[in-house]
Amino acid sequence: MSSSLLPQQRIVGLADLIERPEPFDSVVGFDEKPPGVEYSNGPSKPHYLGQVEWSWSPMHGSVIAYYIHRARRHWVLWQYRYDDNWESWEWEPVGYVPRLQVSQKLAAFHLMIDYWRFRKTETTLDHYHWINKSGELNIAEWRTIGLLVWPEVATQPTNQDQ
Repeated sequence: MSSSLLPQQRIVGLADLIERPEPFDSVVGFDEKPPGVEYSNGPSKPHYLGQVEWSWSPMHGSVIAYYIHRARRHWVLWQYRYDDNWESWEWEPVGYVPRLQVSQKLAAFHLMIDYWRFRKTETTLDHYHWINKSGELNIAEWRTIGLLVWPEVATQPTNQDQ
């Protein structure tokens, strides 16, 4: 798509960096949930963080919504993603941290950073293409998280620079 055909973009600043608390004993990965905890149909009463999208081609993309859930002793990060093979949405726990160490906002912010860094290393996930909707994390916080995980994006030329 030509840059002239793209919809008008808004200018959004970056959020103030939310300092990483010490300790922050996060665990992230695929199907990561606190020990001894079983989930059958996703979290109960999750808090919506936002939704991002990757679009590599017309037939290859990913839409994922992220949620934080208050478990008995942990904050649990969930992704709710569309599985086009099964044509359904699926819940997957992707990280957690002890609740005593942080507030919900700090847990959400730093678990997202840790999880995307894991995905970048393990699956070569690239920077998202769109922030579809914000929730508990606002647009500036999503942009800040993205630039902390993929700092190289900040130095890439835009279409206007070429």
